[in-house]
Amino acid sequence: MSLNWKELELILSELPLEGSYIQKITEHGVASFTFSMFSRTEKAWLLYIEVSSPYARICRTDHIRKKDRNMQRFTQYMNAHVVGRKVKSVRQYPFDRAVKLELVSGEDTIWMHIRLYSGPGANIIITDSDGMIMELLYRRPQRHEEKGERLIIENRSDEGPRHFTVRDYSTPLFNEHIDRTSSASAAGERMDEARSRLEEKRDKEISALKERLLRQEKRKEETEGADEIRRMADLLSGEIWKARKGMPSITVDDWEGNKSITISLDPALSPNENLERLYQRYRKDKRTYELAVEEIGRIRQEISDTEERYRDLLENASAEKIIRETEKPRDRKKDEDRKPGLWLSVRGFDIIVGRNARENDEILRHYTRGSDLWLHTRDYAGGYVIVKAQKGKTVPLPVLLDAASLAIHYSKAKKSGKADLYYTEVKYLRRAKDGKTGLVLPTQERNLSVTLDERRIKELLG
Repeated sequence: MSLNWKELELILSELPLEGSYIQKITEHGVASFTFSMFSRTEKAWLLYIEVSSPYARICRTDHIRKKDRNMQRFTQYMNAHVVGRKVKSVRQYPFDRAVKLELVSGEDTIWMHIRLYSGPGANIIITDSDGMIMELLYRRPQRHEEKGERLIIENRSDEGPRHFTVRDYSTPLFNEHIDRTSSASAAGERMDEARSRLEEKRDKEISALKERLLRQEKRKEETEGADEIRRMADLLSGEIWKARKGMPSITVDDWEGNKSITISLDPALSPNENLERLYQRYRKDKRTYELAVEEIGRIRQEISDTEERYRDLLENASAEKIIRETEKPRDRKKDEDRKPGLWLSVRGFDIIVGRNARENDEILRHYTRGSDLWLHTRDYAGGYVIVKAQKGKTVPLPVLLDAASLAIHYSKAKKSGKADLYYTEVKYLRRAKDGKTGLVLPTQERNLSVTLDERRIKELLG
């Protein structure tokens, strides 16, 4: 809990504030700061100030707290106008949880008013010697507490109907007791909050994975009849001579079941076109089914790994690690700057180059569409090169050669200066079962032989 006025009085009596110099101010949060102090008698010591919280306090501390990554405007002002000053005097507001420090630098004097409230009155206000507000932690227009306003101080004449006492403590100094117990209580609350946020984060991640799993299971269910489509295509192939263009269906003998079955046809297509259409549907459904099965296994493993990772965090991780795990994600633009691989714009087309197995895998999983073009050197290990598709446009030969040159440059074929490559659309790639990270097997690929042009590479890479 926060200090009462009696406890603040005891705290101040124990502090070597008068005569100390403020050497540095470190911000830990919106309303918590460590002042690095120096006095001739005590030498270097630390003063901790926290306002606007259930543990609002000012006390001497030995804890080295984590510095906030973002420095707010008020801290910048204190570093410019408070650091380097000497504490000339310390005065507590009568019967109140507030104190003001007289800070001098040569002939210049300013006052720092510290209110250890947990309500809307909590603040740190810096005024000149005439009481005009120069800067403050919280702007409160309703209280006329804004820069340029005169600070209104209401001094109490007594402590009111409630009589305050100093809580029991067993340490040599009350400062030490407050620093230890308040820090521990605040840390415990932060830990509880962090654990709760971590559990929410876990539940969201697992819920998202389960939704993906359901979608893949639906795809698997919708395409698990691929073999039956293949069987019908084979039956039609055996009696294709019976079919005629314009027929809506055809009845053929099912030699396995010793019966006849009817196969629907597109009257607008020729018999051979209907046959090819069935085989295409078979190949498409079979590939979708295999990919769904593979993805289902991967997602189930990812769910298991995620549950295990969070279980380990909640049971074994330190408070600092749990808090780091629950921090807000980085700025999206900064995340985009850290996309995997090398991203280039070439002749109006976007090209992505994976430079290792991890980048190849991440690019294929998260940054490609089925119509994008994939290139890779044949018989040489190397990076994948992706040419992003554009609606209604085919990839022109110069762009294809640029992409091929990059594929050779980022492969083990670079030394030989030339290589055979194959390329196909991303939708025709199939992941190798139990293969290494990023390993894929192309289908419907086309071949390309390219001699590496160093001048072209220099132009591409700047």
